[in-house]
Amino acid sequence: MLDIIHNNPSSAKNRRGVALLMVLLIVIAIAVLSLGFVSRCDTELACGQNMLLRTEMDQLADSALQHARGLILKPQELSSEYWTGGVGQQLVADSPDYYDVTVTRNESNPNERRDYSITCEAYEVKNARKVGSSRLSAELRLDPCIALWTGANTVLQSRQVLWGDLYCAGRVTNLGTVKGDVFSNALTGTVAGRHKAVADLSLGWPPVTSTYSNPYYGTGTISLSSLSTTEYTPASVWRRTGDLVINSNVIIRGMLLVDGNLSICGNTNSIIATKNLPVLYVNGDLTIEEVDSLTIEGLVVVEGSVRIAASASNIRVLGGLFAKGTATETACEWSGDSHDGIMYDAPRWRPAGGRYGGALEFDGVNDHLRTTDVTGHLTLTGDYTLSVWVKSAASQKSWAAILARTNTTGSTNYWSLQFDASTPKQLRVWHGNSSWATGITVNDLTVSDKWYNITVMRQGTSMSSYLDGTSRNSGLWTTGPTSGTGHLNIATNRTADPNCCFTGLMDDLRIYAEAVGSSNVPPSGSLSGLIGHWKFDESGSEVAIIAEPARSALVALLTNAFGQPYEAHWSQAAGAFFRSIGRN
Repeated sequence: MLDIIHNNPSSAKNRRGVALLMVLLIVIAIAVLSLGFVSRCDTELACGQNMLLRTEMDQLADSALQHARGLILKPQELSSEYWTGGVGQQLVADSPDYYDVTVTRNESNPNERRDYSITCEAYEVKNARKVGSSRLSAELRLDPCIALWTGANTVLQSRQVLWGDLYCAGRVTNLGTVKGDVFSNALTGTVAGRHKAVADLSLGWPPVTSTYSNPYYGTGTISLSSLSTTEYTPASVWRRTGDLVINSNVIIRGMLLVDGNLSICGNTNSIIATKNLPVLYVNGDLTIEEVDSLTIEGLVVVEGSVRIAASASNIRVLGGLFAKGTATETACEWSGDSHDGIMYDAPRWRPAGGRYGGALEFDGVNDHLRTTDVTGHLTLTGDYTLSVWVKSAASQKSWAAILARTNTTGSTNYWSLQFDASTPKQLRVWHGNSSWATGITVNDLTVSDKWYNITVMRQGTSMSSYLDGTSRNSGLWTTGPTSGTGHLNIATNRTADPNCCFTGLMDDLRIYAEAVGSSNVPPSGSLSGLIGHWKFDESGSEVAIIAEPARSALVALLTNAFGQPYEAHWSQAAGAFFRSIGRN
């Protein structure tokens, strides 16, 4: 039987359709995968561009912070006190990248002038639209920033406050308050910041001398040697050749340049600097006496030393005080001859612990007072009376002195009152190399915890001594005191030897150039012949020195080695750091 097989045309067509459909599905799948890949590439490309833009804006925002930091550190080129910011700033001209900056000083503490808040926005502009931005905020602290600079050992007394850092080329004893770091060879006491070596400070001495000039200000002349109730304006460099005394109600705007010594004696005075000018330059010593209310705004530069009376109050320096010597406090002398005692090391005021009011305590290590060297200063050539109240330590060093009048070098003893080396130690009066015993021993001064008065009197060749008004010894002594140019040491001997320092408290020290008579012992009141009187009733000077770089920055016109003039810029802030940086 013959089988005949017939082909089915419809079945063949179905197989071809299925094949075409499979090919189509594969093509569609490839297209979908391709579109997804392209989409991911576009997304990744866009993300990459955004990340690059964001990175560029972050870097630009950081540059804006550095821009602000630089201008706050060096504000001399600005018309305002400090840079308050700007809009549309550019690092590169014709660039589409800009930044806006706002700067404000932190005013939460009126005495803290070193902190600034900075906000900035960096952005790119395309077709008049911002297409990307970065916003940062930061807190900037100017540091180190020197409020007080001294070139010798310095003691800050209990009512003295520094808002800023302290530099001292010697030793610092802090009994007051330092709201910053101390750069010194040694430190006694505590401070808010840290103690660092002097070599750690990279700040030079301000370029101010007696020939100082500023290219933007003129010069005026002060012909008077004493000023009262007057005002010097407009802003200028006011020059005084020779010493100057400022009494009360004086206002000076600009800079006061004194080619000599400056004494400020009266109340309610102010010296206010103009931008980029120092407020005060003194080519000698600056003495601030028993004043109430003194305002100095700007940089103070003193070639000598600064002396502030312990009774001075409301002293405010808003800027900086730079002295090549030291800054010391003085114990006031009330006889009218202005024999104030300069305090060495750290005698301590005891405002409520004296025989009459306050007293001054000496530690017996090296605390003492010294008056300035003057011809005819506290001179005794014949009759005299010495009187002092003491609360003595039970033990005194051999040859510890109550007071000693000496020449400028301490090599000659004109007269003195000091303990000897006997047992128990006895007070003796010295005229040159000859002495007379008072009959008063250290044991007599420490029977009980009380104040004792010591009085020594010379009349002709007769000497007499008294303890609490009772006679202790008397006799003839033909050797008289000698005199000459020099000073008086209190609580130490003629050489200010630490081994001869008195230990204990003193009050109401008096020197008369006559014998007051036994009926006036202990001497008090308005007896004649008083040439020296230290009440020791002070509580310490009230002084605030506030570092203010915006007011202390200066411009000086100098001449280089080739005789060409140039502008020197200087600021008391040697550096700055960001205390915090955050993204907004």
